[in-house]
Amino acid sequence: MNTIVASEGTALELPDVDELAAGNSGTRGVWRFESGQPGPHAVISALMHGNEVCGAVALAPLLREPPRLACGALTLVFCNLDAYAKLEDRNKADCRLLDEDMNRVWGRLDGDRGESGETRELRRARELLPIFESADCLLDLHSMTLPGPALGLVGQAKKTIGFAHELGYPALLVRDAGHEAGRRLIDRPRFVDESAPQLAMLIECGEHFSHASCSVAAEAVRRVIEVHLRRQSVKPVAPQELLEVTGRVTIASPAFRFVKAWGNMELVPQAGTLIAFDGEREVHTPHADAYMVMPSTPRQIKVGTTAVRFARRVA
Repeated sequence: MNTIVASEGTALELPDVDELAAGNSGTRGVWRFESGQPGPHAVISALMHGNEVCGAVALAPLLREPPRLACGALTLVFCNLDAYAKLEDRNKADCRLLDEDMNRVWGRLDGDRGESGETRELRRARELLPIFESADCLLDLHSMTLPGPALGLVGQAKKTIGFAHELGYPALLVRDAGHEAGRRLIDRPRFVDESAPQLAMLIECGEHFSHASCSVAAEAVRRVIEVHLRRQSVKPVAPQELLEVTGRVTIASPAFRFVKAWGNMELVPQAGTLIAFDGEREVHTPHADAYMVMPSTPRQIKVGTTAVRFARRVA
Protein backbone atom coordinates (compact mmCIF):
# COMPACT_ATOMS: atom_id res chain seq x y z
CA MET A 1 0.00 0.00 0.00
CA ASN A 2 1.00 3.59 -0.65
CA THR A 3 0.77 5.91 2.35
CA ILE A 4 0.10 9.63 2.05
CA VAL A 5 -0.59 12.38 4.55
CA ALA A 6 -4.33 12.81 5.04
CA SER A 7 -5.93 16.24 5.27
CA GLU A 8 -6.26 15.64 9.02
CA GLY A 9 -2.46 15.37 9.19
CA THR A 10 -2.31 11.64 9.88
CA ALA A 11 -1.33 8.76 7.61
CA LEU A 12 -3.81 7.50 5.03
CA GLU A 13 -3.11 4.13 3.43
CA LEU A 14 -4.13 3.81 -0.20
CA PRO A 15 -4.73 0.52 -2.00
CA ASP A 16 -2.08 -0.53 -4.49
CA VAL A 17 -3.00 0.27 -8.07
CA ASP A 18 -2.15 -3.26 -9.23
CA GLU A 19 -4.58 -4.69 -6.68
CA LEU A 20 -7.39 -2.50 -7.98
CA ALA A 21 -6.50 -3.00 -11.64
CA ALA A 22 -6.44 -6.82 -11.53
CA GLY A 23 -10.21 -7.14 -11.80
CA ASN A 24 -12.07 -10.42 -12.11
CA SER A 25 -14.32 -9.67 -15.08
CA GLY A 26 -11.97 -9.43 -18.05
CA THR A 27 -11.90 -5.62 -17.94
CA ARG A 28 -9.07 -3.84 -16.15
CA GLY A 29 -10.17 -2.41 -12.82
CA VAL A 30 -13.63 -3.99 -12.90
CA TRP A 31 -14.77 -6.49 -10.26
CA ARG A 32 -18.09 -8.36 -10.37
CA PHE A 33 -19.69 -10.36 -7.57
CA GLU A 34 -22.78 -12.52 -8.15
CA SER A 35 -25.35 -13.71 -5.63
CA GLY A 36 -26.68 -16.49 -7.83
CA GLN A 37 -30.19 -15.13 -7.29
CA PRO A 38 -32.30 -12.79 -9.44
CA GLY A 39 -32.08 -9.16 -8.52
CA PRO A 40 -30.71 -5.76 -9.45
CA HIS A 41 -27.28 -4.98 -10.80
CA ALA A 42 -25.67 -2.41 -8.50
CA VAL A 43 -22.56 -0.63 -9.81
CA ILE A 44 -20.27 1.45 -7.61
CA SER A 45 -17.55 3.53 -9.24
CA ALA A 46 -14.45 5.11 -7.75
CA LEU A 47 -11.46 7.08 -9.04
CA MET A 48 -13.34 8.95 -11.75
CA HIS A 49 -10.62 11.42 -10.84
CA GLY A 50 -7.25 9.95 -9.92
CA ASN A 51 -6.79 12.01 -6.76
CA GLU A 52 -10.28 11.38 -5.34
CA VAL A 53 -9.25 8.35 -3.36
CA CYS A 54 -12.07 7.90 -0.85
CA GLY A 55 -13.99 5.48 -3.08
CA ALA A 56 -10.93 3.31 -3.68
CA VAL A 57 -10.20 3.15 0.05
CA ALA A 58 -13.83 2.21 0.77
CA LEU A 59 -14.08 -0.46 -1.93
CA ALA A 60 -10.67 -2.17 -1.60
CA PRO A 61 -11.71 -4.30 1.43
CA LEU A 62 -14.49 -5.84 -0.68
CA LEU A 63 -11.89 -7.18 -3.11
CA ARG A 64 -10.19 -9.07 -0.29
CA GLU A 65 -13.42 -10.22 1.36
CA PRO A 66 -16.27 -10.20 -1.15
CA PRO A 67 -19.64 -9.17 0.29
CA ARG A 68 -22.42 -11.67 0.86
CA LEU A 69 -25.30 -10.81 -1.42
CA ALA A 70 -28.86 -12.06 -1.06
CA CYS A 71 -29.83 -11.20 -4.64
CA GLY A 72 -28.56 -9.58 -7.80
CA ALA A 73 -24.98 -8.64 -8.63
CA LEU A 74 -22.47 -6.02 -7.54
CA THR A 75 -19.87 -4.48 -9.86
CA LEU A 76 -17.05 -2.28 -8.60
CA VAL A 77 -15.34 -0.02 -11.14
CA PHE A 78 -12.02 1.78 -10.61
CA CYS A 79 -12.09 4.31 -13.44
CA ASN A 80 -8.99 6.44 -13.96
CA LEU A 81 -6.36 4.00 -12.73
CA ASP A 82 -3.55 5.55 -14.77
CA ALA A 83 -4.03 8.95 -13.13
CA TYR A 84 -4.24 7.25 -9.72
CA ALA A 85 -1.01 5.36 -10.42
CA LYS A 86 0.88 8.68 -10.50
CA LEU A 87 -0.36 9.73 -7.07
CA GLU A 88 2.27 10.55 -4.48
CA ASP A 89 2.32 12.87 -1.50
CA ARG A 90 4.32 15.50 -3.38
CA ASN A 91 1.95 15.69 -6.37
CA LYS A 92 -1.42 14.59 -5.01
CA ALA A 93 -3.13 17.79 -6.14
CA ASP A 94 -2.03 17.18 -9.75
CA CYS A 95 -3.30 13.63 -10.35
CA ARG A 96 -6.94 14.41 -11.08
CA LEU A 97 -6.63 13.47 -14.74
CA LEU A 98 -4.32 12.56 -17.61
CA ASP A 99 -5.69 14.55 -20.56
CA GLU A 100 -9.14 15.78 -19.55
CA ASP A 101 -11.79 15.50 -16.86
CA MET A 102 -13.25 11.99 -17.18
CA ASN A 103 -16.53 13.14 -15.67
CA ARG A 104 -17.21 15.53 -18.56
CA VAL A 105 -16.92 13.03 -21.44
CA TRP A 106 -20.08 10.95 -20.97
CA GLY A 107 -22.08 12.89 -23.55
CA ARG A 108 -19.54 12.20 -26.30
CA LEU A 109 -19.77 8.41 -26.46
CA ASP A 110 -22.80 7.80 -28.67
CA GLY A 111 -21.55 9.08 -32.03
CA ASP A 112 -18.41 8.46 -34.08
CA ARG A 113 -16.22 5.94 -32.28
CA GLY A 114 -13.06 6.75 -34.21
CA GLU A 115 -9.91 6.86 -32.10
CA SER A 116 -8.33 9.86 -33.86
CA GLY A 117 -7.72 12.70 -31.45
CA GLU A 118 -9.31 10.93 -28.51
CA THR A 119 -7.99 11.40 -25.00
CA ARG A 120 -7.05 8.61 -22.65
CA GLU A 121 -10.06 9.45 -20.47
CA LEU A 122 -12.41 9.20 -23.44
CA ARG A 123 -11.01 5.81 -24.47
CA ARG A 124 -11.35 4.51 -20.91
CA ALA A 125 -14.92 5.79 -20.74
CA ARG A 126 -15.77 3.91 -23.95
CA GLU A 127 -14.35 0.75 -22.38
CA LEU A 128 -16.44 1.17 -19.23
CA LEU A 129 -19.67 2.41 -20.80
CA PRO A 130 -21.28 -1.04 -21.31
CA ILE A 131 -20.83 -1.76 -17.59
CA PHE A 132 -22.47 1.49 -16.53
CA GLU A 133 -25.24 1.04 -19.08
CA SER A 134 -26.06 -2.34 -17.53
CA ALA A 135 -26.52 -0.87 -14.04
CA ASP A 136 -29.91 -0.80 -12.36
CA CYS A 137 -28.46 1.52 -9.75
CA LEU A 138 -25.18 3.42 -9.81
CA LEU A 139 -23.26 5.07 -6.99
CA ASP A 140 -20.40 7.32 -8.16
CA LEU A 141 -17.98 8.23 -5.36
CA HIS A 142 -16.06 11.53 -5.43
CA SER A 143 -14.40 13.99 -3.06
CA MET A 144 -13.93 17.77 -2.96
CA THR A 145 -11.01 20.18 -2.86
CA LEU A 146 -12.34 22.20 0.08
CA PRO A 147 -13.71 20.91 3.39
CA GLY A 148 -17.46 20.61 3.48
CA PRO A 149 -20.38 18.31 4.27
CA ALA A 150 -21.04 15.24 2.15
CA LEU A 151 -23.28 16.11 -0.80
CA GLY A 152 -25.54 13.75 -2.71
CA LEU A 153 -25.78 15.11 -6.26
CA VAL A 154 -29.12 13.90 -7.58
CA GLY A 155 -29.31 15.58 -10.99
CA GLN A 156 -32.81 16.73 -11.88
CA ALA A 157 -34.74 13.45 -11.93
CA LYS A 158 -37.19 13.04 -9.06
CA LYS A 159 -36.48 9.31 -9.05
CA THR A 160 -32.91 10.03 -7.91
CA ILE A 161 -34.19 11.82 -4.83
CA GLY A 162 -36.15 8.64 -4.12
CA PHE A 163 -32.91 6.64 -4.49
CA ALA A 164 -31.23 8.90 -1.94
CA HIS A 165 -34.20 8.55 0.42
CA GLU A 166 -34.01 4.76 0.13
CA LEU A 167 -30.37 4.90 1.22
CA GLY A 168 -31.13 7.53 3.87
CA TYR A 169 -27.79 9.03 2.91
CA PRO A 170 -26.22 11.51 2.74
CA ALA A 171 -28.09 14.10 4.77
CA LEU A 172 -27.63 16.93 2.27
CA LEU A 173 -28.86 16.47 -1.31
CA VAL A 174 -28.18 18.83 -4.22
CA ARG A 175 -30.41 18.93 -7.31
CA ASP A 176 -28.50 20.28 -10.30
CA ALA A 177 -28.13 20.14 -14.08
CA GLY A 178 -24.41 19.45 -14.29
CA HIS A 179 -21.80 21.51 -16.14
CA GLU A 180 -21.47 23.31 -19.45
CA ALA A 181 -18.09 21.64 -19.95
CA GLY A 182 -19.67 18.22 -20.51
CA ARG A 183 -22.06 15.56 -19.32
CA ARG A 184 -21.34 13.61 -16.15
CA LEU A 185 -21.84 9.87 -15.81
CA ILE A 186 -24.98 10.40 -13.72
CA ASP A 187 -26.39 12.53 -16.57
CA ARG A 188 -26.50 9.62 -19.03
CA PRO A 189 -30.01 9.35 -20.60
CA ARG A 190 -31.13 6.23 -18.73
CA PHE A 191 -30.37 7.86 -15.40
CA VAL A 192 -32.21 11.14 -16.10
CA ASP A 193 -35.25 9.73 -17.93
CA GLU A 194 -38.07 9.60 -15.37
CA SER A 195 -39.75 6.76 -17.29
CA ALA A 196 -36.63 4.55 -17.08
CA PRO A 197 -36.06 2.50 -13.91
CA GLN A 198 -32.28 2.99 -13.71
CA LEU A 199 -30.99 5.13 -10.83
CA ALA A 200 -27.73 7.02 -10.31
CA MET A 201 -26.34 9.34 -7.66
CA LEU A 202 -22.96 11.00 -7.26
CA ILE A 203 -21.73 11.55 -3.70
CA GLU A 204 -19.13 14.18 -2.95
CA CYS A 205 -17.92 12.48 0.21
CA GLY A 206 -15.88 15.30 1.73
CA GLU A 207 -12.43 16.82 1.44
CA HIS A 208 -9.80 15.10 -0.71
CA PHE A 209 -7.48 12.73 1.17
CA SER A 210 -9.45 12.87 4.41
CA HIS A 211 -10.29 9.94 6.65
CA ALA A 212 -13.73 11.50 7.01
CA SER A 213 -14.43 11.26 3.26
CA CYS A 214 -13.34 7.61 3.27
CA SER A 215 -15.78 6.91 6.11
CA VAL A 216 -18.61 8.59 4.18
CA ALA A 217 -17.79 6.52 1.10
CA ALA A 218 -17.73 3.29 3.10
CA GLU A 219 -21.11 4.06 4.67
CA ALA A 220 -22.64 4.83 1.28
CA VAL A 221 -21.32 1.53 -0.10
CA ARG A 222 -22.71 -0.37 2.88
CA ARG A 223 -26.14 1.16 2.39
CA VAL A 224 -26.30 0.35 -1.33
CA ILE A 225 -25.50 -3.28 -0.58
CA GLU A 226 -27.96 -3.49 2.31
CA VAL A 227 -30.87 -1.88 0.47
CA HIS A 228 -30.47 -3.20 -3.07
CA LEU A 229 -28.60 -6.50 -2.71
CA ARG A 230 -29.77 -7.68 0.70
CA ARG A 231 -33.28 -6.18 0.61
CA GLN A 232 -32.84 -4.63 4.04
CA SER A 233 -34.20 -1.27 5.13
CA VAL A 234 -31.85 1.25 6.69
CA LYS A 235 -32.49 4.26 8.88
CA PRO A 236 -31.48 7.71 7.62
CA VAL A 237 -28.32 9.02 9.22
CA ALA A 238 -30.12 12.34 9.74
CA PRO A 239 -33.18 14.10 8.28
CA GLN A 240 -32.35 14.71 4.65
CA GLU A 241 -32.47 18.23 3.22
CA LEU A 242 -32.62 19.24 -0.43
CA LEU A 243 -30.84 22.17 -2.07
CA GLU A 244 -31.58 23.20 -5.64
CA VAL A 245 -28.90 24.74 -7.85
CA THR A 246 -30.25 28.03 -9.21
CA GLY A 247 -27.30 29.02 -11.37
CA ARG A 248 -23.72 28.23 -12.22
CA VAL A 249 -20.78 30.43 -13.09
CA THR A 250 -18.82 29.13 -16.08
CA ILE A 251 -15.45 30.85 -16.36
CA ALA A 252 -15.08 32.96 -19.51
CA SER A 253 -11.86 34.84 -18.74
CA PRO A 254 -8.42 33.61 -17.64
CA ALA A 255 -8.45 36.65 -15.31
CA PHE A 256 -11.36 35.22 -13.29
CA ARG A 257 -10.95 35.80 -9.56
CA PHE A 258 -13.12 35.55 -6.48
CA VAL A 259 -13.27 38.62 -4.25
CA LYS A 260 -12.44 36.38 -1.28
CA ALA A 261 -11.81 32.73 -0.52
CA TRP A 262 -15.36 31.38 -0.22
CA GLY A 263 -16.00 28.31 1.87
CA ASN A 264 -17.58 25.19 0.43
CA MET A 265 -21.35 25.51 1.05
CA GLU A 266 -20.88 28.96 2.57
CA LEU A 267 -24.22 30.78 2.87
CA VAL A 268 -24.33 34.30 1.41
CA PRO A 269 -27.39 36.02 2.95
CA GLN A 270 -27.85 39.01 0.64
CA ALA A 271 -28.97 38.92 -3.00
CA GLY A 272 -26.67 40.77 -5.36
CA THR A 273 -23.53 40.23 -3.28
CA LEU A 274 -20.39 40.63 -5.39
CA ILE A 275 -18.57 37.31 -5.28
CA ALA A 276 -16.14 37.41 -8.21
CA PHE A 277 -14.83 39.18 -11.31
CA ASP A 278 -14.81 37.26 -14.60
CA GLY A 279 -12.39 39.54 -16.38
CA GLU A 280 -14.22 42.90 -16.28
CA ARG A 281 -17.63 41.33 -15.62
CA GLU A 282 -18.93 41.34 -12.07
CA VAL A 283 -20.49 38.15 -10.72
CA HIS A 284 -23.20 38.52 -8.06
CA THR A 285 -25.35 36.15 -6.06
CA PRO A 286 -28.70 35.75 -7.87
CA HIS A 287 -30.86 35.62 -4.75
CA ALA A 288 -30.81 35.84 -0.98
CA ASP A 289 -29.51 32.94 1.11
CA ALA A 290 -27.36 31.55 -1.70
CA TYR A 291 -25.16 28.57 -0.92
CA MET A 292 -21.75 28.53 -2.61
CA VAL A 293 -21.53 24.97 -3.92
CA MET A 294 -17.95 23.76 -4.35
CA PRO A 295 -16.23 27.03 -5.33
CA SER A 296 -12.99 26.60 -7.27
CA THR A 297 -9.63 27.36 -5.73
CA PRO A 298 -7.17 29.63 -7.62
CA ARG A 299 -5.26 26.67 -9.06
CA GLN A 300 -8.52 25.26 -10.50
CA ILE A 301 -9.44 28.41 -12.44
CA LYS A 302 -9.69 27.49 -16.13
CA VAL A 303 -11.77 28.95 -18.93
CA GLY A 304 -14.81 26.78 -19.67
CA THR A 305 -15.00 25.14 -16.25
CA THR A 306 -17.47 25.81 -13.45
CA ALA A 307 -16.23 28.33 -10.87
CA VAL A 308 -19.14 27.85 -8.46
CA ARG A 309 -22.80 26.92 -8.37
CA PHE A 310 -25.43 28.83 -6.41
CA ALA A 311 -28.12 26.89 -4.56
CA ARG A 312 -31.03 27.50 -2.23
CA ARG A 313 -32.83 25.29 0.22
CA VAL A 314 -36.02 23.57 -1.01
CA ALA A 315 -38.87 22.92 1.39
